[in-house]
Amino acid sequence: MIATLAAVLIAVVAGLPSNCMGCSFAGRDLHGADLSGVAYLGASFARANLREANFRNADLSGASFHDADLRGADFSGAKLNGISLRGARLNGARFDGAKLAGIDLRGVLDALDDTDLRSVLRYCIGCDAEGAVVAGRNLAAIDVVGSNFRGAKAGGTHFDGADLEGVDFRGADLQNAVFLNARLCTRQGDGRIGCANLRDAGVRGADFRGAQICEGYEPHRCGDLNAATLKQYAHSDLNGAVLP
Repeated sequence: MIATLAAVLIAVVAGLPSNCMGCSFAGRDLHGADLSGVAYLGASFARANLREANFRNADLSGASFHDADLRGADFSGAKLNGISLRGARLNGARFDGAKLAGIDLRGVLDALDDTDLRSVLRYCIGCDAEGAVVAGRNLAAIDVVGSNFRGAKAGGTHFDGADLEGVDFRGADLQNAVFLNARLCTRQGDGRIGCANLRDAGVRGADFRGAQICEGYEPHRCGDLNAATLKQYAHSDLNGAVLP
């Protein structure tokens, strides 16, 4: 309660509302602003300077940060469902404990180092990273269930132990990528199976040894995935790949 009141007071002192829906801060200079705990649903921060801004525990659901400068911003514990980060600069931004789902990440990931990449993708469900250039990067243990990586350049990328169930890799370059022990498929209670979609993806040299199929119900147990199941439900003959 005290922390929430403090956030409201800080926002008021700064001339900003503590809560708003659909507000526009487009193009504003909010470098270092303390917006912790605010509720800015559907707000626009397009092209805004938000370097080192504090959004800890804020509710920013549906907000747009299109082309914003978010370097060093702190989104720890924030609700970020359905936001757009398209074209934003995220170097050094923190997302510890943030709830990311349905995020538009197009044009964002290419410029990030491995640490920042894993921070954004640590738990990003249903996110849109179509066309991302992440070749040779270390994305081990990320959780991007149901996300869009169509046409991504991910040759030689490490997805070791990652949760990639339902990810759309159609047309992606995955040559020599490493999927050791990655979770690629889900088996529902009625027996239906769904896997990451590898249709038309380049997989020559990709390593799928130890790939996992997980139960889509509690408890969420996983087990070894066989090559035949992966080929059938990933919609690819996986020519040239190292198979389970």
